[in-house]
Amino acid sequence: MANTPKEFFLKYGIPIVAIVVIAIQLLFVNTQSLTKWKGGGYGMYTGIHYYYDQIYIPGLSVDSMIVDNNEMKTVLGRLKLMPNDKNLKMAAKLVLETSEKDSIHIQVWKPEVNPENSNYTRVLINEIHLKKSEL
Repeated sequence: MANTPKEFFLKYGIPIVAIVVIAIQLLFVNTQSLTKWKGGGYGMYTGIHYYYDQIYIPGLSVDSMIVDNNEMKTVLGRLKLMPNDKNLKMAAKLVLETSEKDSIHIQVWKPEVNPENSNYTRVLINEIHLKKSEL
């Protein structure tokens, strides 16, 4: 029986494409601060969902900032999803523009549960200090 191109693609092509997609996802997770929950969800059950990450801004309530401001909600939501330096700086600029502060300090915290002793803690993922004069 002769191997047709369709059989060859089904036997080798699809698994190769799947491996390439998984490799790209793992590369982005480890180098671009992409959450494990996005991009196919590989590894999504190895960590707590990014929705539970916390953005902390001393002197400001994040919850009250996003109530009436859709742009703030979008930018801070993207920061939770991908807490990289680019998104952190974008969020800091927006907070400085919408508030009367001269400088801003934003921290992104990730919840973590130790399976050995069931302790719940938070881990600092990323932070930024930005002055209005640096804009």
